[in-house]
Amino acid sequence: MTTALGSDIAAQALHAKARVVDARCAGQKLRNFIVHEFRDVLRIRADALHALRDKRVRVNGEITLDSHVLAIGDVVRIEVDSAHAMASRLHSIDVAVRHAEPGLMVLLKAPGVKRHDVEWAAGALAALADRESAQTVDIEQLSPWIAINEVEKSVRSLIVLVDGAEHRAAMEDQLRSGEMEFTLCAVCHGSVDQIAVDAAAVPGSAEATGLACRIRVTVDRTISSLGAGQLSLVRAAVSATGSPGLALRRFMEAADRPVAGWQKHTKPLENHRDKGTLLAFVGIEFPSPAAGGQRVAVTEGIPQKLLSVCEREAKFYDRRLTKTRAEVERVRTSDLAVHASGPSAEDGAHDWDVEMVNGRPAAYITGTKEFCGHAFWVTPDTLIPRQSTEVLARATAGLLGTGAPRILDLGTGSGCVLLAVLLQHGSATGAGVDISTAALEVARSNCERHGLSQRVALLSGSFETFAADPAIASCGPFDVIACNPPYLAPWRAARMRTAIEHEPELALVAGDGGYQAYSAICQSLRTNPAILRPGGCIAFEIGKGMEKGVRAIFAEWTETQALRDAYGFLRVLVFQRP
Repeated sequence: MTTALGSDIAAQALHAKARVVDARCAGQKLRNFIVHEFRDVLRIRADALHALRDKRVRVNGEITLDSHVLAIGDVVRIEVDSAHAMASRLHSIDVAVRHAEPGLMVLLKAPGVKRHDVEWAAGALAALADRESAQTVDIEQLSPWIAINEVEKSVRSLIVLVDGAEHRAAMEDQLRSGEMEFTLCAVCHGSVDQIAVDAAAVPGSAEATGLACRIRVTVDRTISSLGAGQLSLVRAAVSATGSPGLALRRFMEAADRPVAGWQKHTKPLENHRDKGTLLAFVGIEFPSPAAGGQRVAVTEGIPQKLLSVCEREAKFYDRRLTKTRAEVERVRTSDLAVHASGPSAEDGAHDWDVEMVNGRPAAYITGTKEFCGHAFWVTPDTLIPRQSTEVLARATAGLLGTGAPRILDLGTGSGCVLLAVLLQHGSATGAGVDISTAALEVARSNCERHGLSQRVALLSGSFETFAADPAIASCGPFDVIACNPPYLAPWRAARMRTAIEHEPELALVAGDGGYQAYSAICQSLRTNPAILRPGGCIAFEIGKGMEKGVRAIFAEWTETQALRDAYGFLRVLVFQRP
């Protein structure tokens, strides 16, 4: 520890600061000592080197080398250059002066800057503006100014600051009366169709914001978003409150159009966690005390951060829309298009563009999806076949031997995995099991489409009881079991809501952190192992990062394969029956 000396030593020179070397610091070189022990006045290493070069550092009253080795009891004193110290500290505080007059200042602060730093910076800037004051004011004794409106650390803000109680009372009167008006911009969830919304005129708005303020919202633009559906970039004029950011967040939350962000009264926007709260001050207007009440207007542009988020969301949406349109058009002009024999024929004519703009997947629009080089019917009762699931189909096909192997597909859905394997192996037969009767109807249509009805049995069953089900067992014993079970944990599914909202939750979400189906299948096979031939295998699709948990569940089995998808993620695990 180091201790500050009394005022008798400090008074020997203008703004001198001194420390006594104790046992912890004994043996250090002088330059290292002042870098670490004088951070209150020398904010960065360059400040310490500047003080040494200017010969403002003394040890026991003597100027010495920066490499001098200190001993216990040495007194190290630095004569502080107040102007340089203030400028150095200001360099580390991201603020900028946007308006200044006697006793009043408007600062623009960046996200991350705290209230006490803003108030200190205003005092320091005022002192530095007066050269005489800058040389006589002690940096530690500098009087901070007073922020009139709330300073939110995470928000880029325009802050009004005053230097004393008299100015404070006058500016706070302007706040309460509504003469001071702030303009904010924000990215909000949903489409904001109110062109002018006055919070004071909306029933219950004061209760919604928690503040008796006035808010007028105008829409700058509305964009489509894959993650949020729609986003709106809005401008809001907020008055009669000292917390305009909080008032706007509460008001938009009450209107079910919350500001995108990660703090209270906002709603997260996935893929933009690093952007913080997407809200910023872009203007302020108030009567100037120094100009006899003439209104002063300070304006700022919309931050690039907010514009970049809007541009990125629009770009991703347009890219997906272009891809979807191309897929729809390809199906419409080919022999894959839905016709009377397909499971979606009852839907009638489609308004293709409307469905695409509303985010419905192309496969559900056309009623068909290609998988392993073959076209399969799909409906909202079945998952849309993914390219990553083709790894499971290839692994299953690779496990089949000669003769007439039998395959069991658990959670068959549209039947694409089972049927793709059977189309490759002409002598194989199989059974598809699903708890959804609607999904089994789609699978039956796909069997007919590919001429496989005589080689496939489609049966109702669950992961918990399939191995003991007599109807399923009568189709066995099986050589291979293939399974793409639901493996999204509920919390993960909630984060992916927009991406998967059109697909059946039953086929996607599982309890126990996503491992429920794997555990149920393992227990069913442990109780009734005869459904799988001795030496038979089970191939699972797994989610990203789930291999450790699935391996633990099937610890009694022998793992024979671990296969990755086209993106390099471990996607399929194969286990052999013990």
